[in-house]
Amino acid sequence: MKVLFVTDSPTVSGAEHVWLGYLPALTARGGSSHAFVSAANVRLRRALDERGAGHTVTDAFSRRMIETTLRPAALAEYGRAFLAVHRQLRAVVERERPDVMHSISFPACLYAATVAHATGVPHVWHEHNIKRVHAVNRHLYRYVASTCAWVVGPSRAVTDNLATAGIARDTLVPLYNGIDLGAFTPDDTRAGAVRQDLGLGDAPVVGLVGQLLAHKGHDTLIDAAPAIRARVPGTRFVFVGALENPPYEAHLRQRIAAAGLTDTFTFTGWRRDVAHVIGAMDIAVVATTTPEPAALSLMESMAMERPLVATHTGGTPEIVEHGTTGLLFAPGDATALAAHVAALLPDGARRQQMGRAGRARVAAAFTVERHIGGMLDLYARAAGA
Repeated sequence: MKVLFVTDSPTVSGAEHVWLGYLPALTARGGSSHAFVSAANVRLRRALDERGAGHTVTDAFSRRMIETTLRPAALAEYGRAFLAVHRQLRAVVERERPDVMHSISFPACLYAATVAHATGVPHVWHEHNIKRVHAVNRHLYRYVASTCAWVVGPSRAVTDNLATAGIARDTLVPLYNGIDLGAFTPDDTRAGAVRQDLGLGDAPVVGLVGQLLAHKGHDTLIDAAPAIRARVPGTRFVFVGALENPPYEAHLRQRIAAAGLTDTFTFTGWRRDVAHVIGAMDIAVVATTTPEPAALSLMESMAMERPLVATHTGGTPEIVEHGTTGLLFAPGDATALAAHVAALLPDGARRQQMGRAGRARVAAAFTVERHIGGMLDLYARAAGA
């Protein structure tokens, strides 16, 4: 089995972490892979080099975000991008002769669809986002799906959303992401070392893991912080994620300073030891304000036995059991976020109970072995068909 991965992402996010995990599993089963990636994604290219994974780099992907528009300049750029990518990706398919082409989210799936249609290579579209389906993109989604053996989503929320575009239900497959429980195992010694490294000491710590993007809800946690500290004095807050969005980072730092909280918030930047950074927290927050497909940080936090306070949006309620593994609140509701965090922080027994229930839930339903096994089965069925 040889799989060709296609992604236009300019950075490494949860979706990239997921499919990078397939590479050793393919190799272990006697298979192989190749990737068609954006030249702008330096971190992904480095990750592929570290794994010895073959890849082709392109700078032909559109530099504009794909949008519904009739503006001639935008349409001309999209046209040039699709023609260039089609030629390059088709040449890769003819050279590498993959059994399956796996595209990661829209619009990479649209680029891949034209080549799948032209070459007949089986196509698996793995959509990691929940986007509004409207009169124009529904036709694009249906076209992409017409070239696919399977359309996979990391939660029912994702596949249900795609179904509203008219994609056949028997093509749609919800397949939850998975966590390596060996890599995400609580270790008090290493968590303590992270606390000292970040200057957190013995303070109560609330953390948010995610890209520095506005929809991840950092502002909601900043708004909730004064009320949390009023009820639990000394609480510290940690934002974990690569500092790849300077304007948004500046916005967050300005808001923190304006609230007089500069000494209580820490930006960690990119961390290779994210498991133990989570372990250094008392509570993990996922405050996404848009429909969240199925954040890896939910499963990572549960695996590290940390209770979650997360927004009731998208696929999150499929993963977090309210009252058992965490507490849910409405997107953007800083008052509810503050109330949940302030109630949990002093209650160590409840936090411990939720943490253990979370790890048990990951072990039962969200392991990386379960996820990869499911994806490899879909590859085999696609190639066989």
